[in-house]
Amino acid sequence: MITDFQQIENSALNLDKKDKVRLADKLLQSIHGRIDPDIEQAWMKEVQERKASLRSGEASLHSSSEVLKEARERINR
Repeated sequence: MITDFQQIENSALNLDKKDKVRLADKLLQSIHGRIDPDIEQAWMKEVQERKASLRSGEASLHSSSEVLKEARERINR
């Protein structure tokens, strides 16, 4: 017997990417409450600035394993 949860899950998994994101946002809001619009705007600005830094070459990405390796090396000096 298929449960309500399984039906909802199956339906959700068949949504397109945009609708999955919208659904995930709604579910998170139902758990954590609405995000303060000023905070959300500040984070969006930060994301755009970081994205611009990456595209311009001013910043670069590093894997977590690289970062942890370097941190361990610095600690052990």
